[in-house]
Amino acid sequence: MAQFGRGQGRGQGRGQGRGQGRGQGRGQGRGQGRGQASDHAGGESSAGLSDALAAVHDGLGFAWNGLNHLATTPTRLGTADDADARYLTAETRGNLADSLLSQAFSVAATSGGATLSVGGVPSVSLHAPGRAFFQAQMVFVRSYADLRADRIGEIDVQIDDMLSFFGLVGQLDEGRRKRTLELLSAVIRLAVHVEMPFKHWCRSLRPIDLSPMVHPVVQTPDHSAFPSGHAMEAFAAATVLDRLCRDRAYPADGVRSLPFQIAHRIATNRTVAGVHCPVDSLAGALVGCRIGDAVWRMAHGMALAGNPLVMAPTADDAMTVGGQTYRALDDFTLDVLAGACAQDTGTAAAPVGVIGAMWQGAAAEWQDPPVAETAA
Repeated sequence: MAQFGRGQGRGQGRGQGRGQGRGQGRGQGRGQGRGQASDHAGGESSAGLSDALAAVHDGLGFAWNGLNHLATTPTRLGTADDADARYLTAETRGNLADSLLSQAFSVAATSGGATLSVGGVPSVSLHAPGRAFFQAQMVFVRSYADLRADRIGEIDVQIDDMLSFFGLVGQLDEGRRKRTLELLSAVIRLAVHVEMPFKHWCRSLRPIDLSPMVHPVVQTPDHSAFPSGHAMEAFAAATVLDRLCRDRAYPADGVRSLPFQIAHRIATNRTVAGVHCPVDSLAGALVGCRIGDAVWRMAHGMALAGNPLVMAPTADDAMTVGGQTYRALDDFTLDVLAGACAQDTGTAAAPVGVIGAMWQGAAAEWQDPPVAETAA
């Protein structure tokens, strides 16, 4: 997933993420350079270190009966502010964020598709097109294949790392923007939580199932092509990043702004690779934008949008997408996305809760000069 958790994530993420083709390596995303939360102050946890610590304990020879030498402070972990999770390691904060976010997002099967609800409020409903629609879009798979030689490097890296590419927007590292990285990593993991039920209930064919001439340059995943997981994760991250730094790192331009351009290229590369049709990426992008917007709203205690977006077939070669018509011979572009999914331009209230504190910490890193950290 993200670049956090290098001690445990890179080897595990590449070993698992590539073979399974599930987008980003699941092992990454929560650590912060040092590895796991169980590591000690100066090195990794090991049986040898534990033995050495036990030997020092025995050698010091303190007379301790369990009731003497009791500390009087602290009375509890952290501060009195329940939103302040700074007492936790980045890995454990990631676990907390995952739990809090996943409680609000649920995907339920509907006739021929699935619906994402946030806090019990329907947000977006996807219904996969039929075989004829996908067959008509194979012309795009063929055309994009001509870009493979130019993009194979990107395609390979993006199998298990798309977050590095958002570093093109502005410096993303564990020193200057560690809170931003934590938030983006949590959002990408949330997208994975959402995408797999969608895929299961849609169960659409991959390009290789439609023609033996596709010759994908990466392993075709075993799950549904519709919606695209890469698109969902990339556009969820882009939506959050755009909220954090629009009018700071670049001029605001809706879904045509820089983070969305990067997300679009990541999504399109999956068509170049031969594992997705454009309609898969459009569906993933729609859900990703809704996920990012919902996280922004949750972080600021705002009511969730009550206007569910629907993407469903209306004919063999046409779909309705947020009230717009998308045809089988239409490519996936940011203009199509803008027409189907208007960006929320509302003003946020003050951040609330753990997710709000994460957002506040990330937003402070994009101000000039950066604001001193006051929340988790």
